[in-house]
Amino acid sequence: MAIGVALALIPVLLIGYVVWTIRPLMDRRAGIIPPGAGVVNQPLDGPEAEAPTGGTAGLTATGARHRPLPGVTLSAGILVDSKTGRVLWMRKAHERRAIASLTKLMTVHLIAESSLERSFAVSAQALGLPGEVLGLRAGQRVRTRDMLAAALVSSANDAAAALAIQRSGSVHGFVALMNHEARRLKLRDTRFSNPSGIYDAGNRSSAWDLAQLSRIVLADKRLARLARSKVVVASGGGDYVNTNQLLWEYPGAIGVKTGFTDVAGRCLAAAATRNGRTLVAIVLDSTGSEFATATHMLDWGFRRLRRGR
Repeated sequence: MAIGVALALIPVLLIGYVVWTIRPLMDRRAGIIPPGAGVVNQPLDGPEAEAPTGGTAGLTATGARHRPLPGVTLSAGILVDSKTGRVLWMRKAHERRAIASLTKLMTVHLIAESSLERSFAVSAQALGLPGEVLGLRAGQRVRTRDMLAAALVSSANDAAAALAIQRSGSVHGFVALMNHEARRLKLRDTRFSNPSGIYDAGNRSSAWDLAQLSRIVLADKRLARLARSKVVVASGGGDYVNTNQLLWEYPGAIGVKTGFTDVAGRCLAAAATRNGRTLVAIVLDSTGSEFATATHMLDWGFRRLRRGR
């Protein structure tokens, strides 16, 4: 009898596990955050050049193109000259949307402020997340540098959570730090609810803010080195393979982060360098391949720069 009951429970447990794994990816209640929901003074798509604190000049949209670009199919996006902050093209650049794992750009930015050589024990609170994970164990000792690479390169959700808890004592505490930093950097369209981006509810940003955040990440030499790495070998063994296909396919690609949930759609923060100029393309909810969309954006941008426009 007991064996029969156990066998009957197996399908139920399997179904429950699958639901737990994919539920955050299918939570359509999160959706696009309505304008004015908890963020004051939402800027419009227009000239803006206010510099955030932190050494990277703000973006300016003077002269930016708004008309559709050939081959670019997305809900929102922006193309920026990384050095100057000049916006070359944008579409709904201030629309606040779910951003999936592009959330980790803020997580790694904050973690990079501390020593990367330290090791720490993984908290049980960091475990049990759905989506991409390393399979960390409670009490397992890991290096900060390895977890940073896992979060940025292979988009491991448990690595992001482990770093957050180590940094602030709890996920809640780290989220407060994320939102404080967003305010300090004047990312007015942004509010975070978790350090990994696997949960869309309450987690939002815009193409504009993500372009600025990507520039800040690329300005950190340690993070820039990770973002452009195709594969990172962890100190304890094992490879972290970069989820950004452009590193293999697009000449001059240097990062920076991929993201996907059912609500956010296919998202990508892409950057590439040619002839000493670096462009950052933010793709939010690409209709087709996010990598193909970013390729069209970057190609158009480099042609424009070559013509001196």
